[in-house]
Amino acid sequence: MKPSKPTEHPLHDYYSRIFRKYDLVNRLFTFGQDMRWRRITAIKCLEFEPDTVIDLCCGTGDLAIMISKLSPTPVSITGFDFTTKMLDVAKKKAEKKQIRTIEFVQGDVALMPFDNETFDCMTIGFGFRNLSFDNTHIAQHMHEIYRILKPGGNLLILESSVPANPIIRFFHRIYLKIFLVPLGGLISGSWRAYSYLAGSSANFYSISELKKLMGEYGFTVLSVRPFFLGSANLIIVRKE
Repeated sequence: MKPSKPTEHPLHDYYSRIFRKYDLVNRLFTFGQDMRWRRITAIKCLEFEPDTVIDLCCGTGDLAIMISKLSPTPVSITGFDFTTKMLDVAKKKAEKKQIRTIEFVQGDVALMPFDNETFDCMTIGFGFRNLSFDNTHIAQHMHEIYRILKPGGNLLILESSVPANPIIRFFHRIYLKIFLVPLGGLISGSWRAYSYLAGSSANFYSISELKKLMGEYGFTVLSVRPFFLGSANLIIVRKE
């Protein structure tokens, strides 16, 4: 393994500021549904019977911990994130739940310290948008994701999305603007962070655009499961 060299992006500063209240804002904003979506994602991941799993942009560790708790057999799990303070929260959660099957690693997705074709399965919970949308390092991120996943391996992306229905999409944008930004800003103290997160959610790729993007980097979309009237999706893709 070789050490990662960080790339500059304002999100690195944002997440260092909001880590204490990140979980609380997620629960309030989704009415607690984000944990149900993570559970579904974990179950789908385990259906592929992986021996090795990496949870990219693992944040405070909810998805990685969920995979560990639900797995009927021991699975080697790596939680990977750029923000040290988020990882500190994740480690404390895992210790409190007496989970010892997760290795938390700090680093940059643009240059990950893992060998080629290391992981059977990869999950990303509400982090793929940050890696791919309006990010100058998207090509590096996608190439690294492809590199460390085994051939035929599966990538499960749980992510915010833009509802296809124009009426729902209209109210979704209003909800982001008048609820998420003030809620996140007041609770976390960082209005800029949640202004960015709301904006990227409102303008993220459509499903057709996402399918095209994944195809350009060697992945095939297997299925899409919408949540919350299409404001979030679980997208399962495979490395060909």
